[in-house]
Amino acid sequence: MNSLSPKILIIDDEYILRQTMTDFLEDHGYSVIEAENGRKGIEMISTATPDVVLCDLMMPEMNGLDVITHVSGEYPDIPIIAVSGTGDISLAIEAVKLGAWDYLMKPIFDMNILIHSISRSLERSQLIRENRRYQENLESMVQQQTEELRREIDMRKAAEKKIEEQMQVLEKTLQGTVQAIVSAVELRDPYTAGHQRRVAMLAQVIARNMSLDDFSIAGLTTAGTIHDLGKLSVPSEILSKPSRLTGAEFNLVKDHARSGFELLKGIDFPWPVAKIVYQHHEKIDGSGYPLGIGGSEITPEAKILTVADVVEAIASHRPYRASMGVELAVEEIRKKRGIQYDPETVDSCIAVLSQKLFSF
Repeated sequence: MNSLSPKILIIDDEYILRQTMTDFLEDHGYSVIEAENGRKGIEMISTATPDVVLCDLMMPEMNGLDVITHVSGEYPDIPIIAVSGTGDISLAIEAVKLGAWDYLMKPIFDMNILIHSISRSLERSQLIRENRRYQENLESMVQQQTEELRREIDMRKAAEKKIEEQMQVLEKTLQGTVQAIVSAVELRDPYTAGHQRRVAMLAQVIARNMSLDDFSIAGLTTAGTIHDLGKLSVPSEILSKPSRLTGAEFNLVKDHARSGFELLKGIDFPWPVAKIVYQHHEKIDGSGYPLGIGGSEITPEAKILTVADVVEAIASHRPYRASMGVELAVEEIRKKRGIQYDPETVDSCIAVLSQKLFSF
């Protein structure tokens, strides 16, 4: 018999059944050893270390339940399959509770059932061993890394300090990039100089009043500060036109949200800035532009930016009209609350303005 064949220990006081199972299993490539009672079976387990144990439950000297209890306690990795001819289901349940991996009824007319049970037990045992090796290797790696970290704690502190300094440089660079974009837009459109900054500041206060987390507020503020970047693609004579725009001219202006998205989507911001900019003229009823999306399709930050943008636009001076005042801006968003504008955002904006938490 091949020494690499799985070794099966049969513990059963019925000689004929032991021989039947032995012949069948050996014909299927298994190495088989036998024990005629539970006590001898336990002795053979300690010396032969089988891969699977087939154990009868009703035996002299030491019954199968006692064998299962011993094996599962001393050799938990060895699969043990209970075999019984009593037909007592409560006995089967007790065997499984004590540690049996499977349960077969005598007589086993279809030996393929036996093969299937053994194969399944071997596969499970292999998985358990592999998992234990993985855990042991993982623990060893963790211990080794922990020791290395202890030895290199000073180097880590220095590295952390360097990373912090680099993050500060990156943050300043990001702020400088955003400010350069703001300046570029305002050079093209002097009449709305400061518009983006005011919208960003109002959006920030609204978001904070709505208890948004600091990370989201930072992304919203950044998006608000450059939300009109796409106006760089709009002819300057249209941006500075002192009268109302024609339909064709207004369509060109409306395209700035898409243009801004195209310019920003390649920048690796830590927030979805390009998406927020893309959606800052969308309405919750789907009547906005350029996508015509609504409801939950619009990001929460874009919903806030939309309200802030509308309020600032109405309350501020434009080339073709004077400021219409904050009161009219509030009336506009209140009238379209829940229709075009997110209700929670509108409520927060009105609260912020009425409580003088923000002023233009």
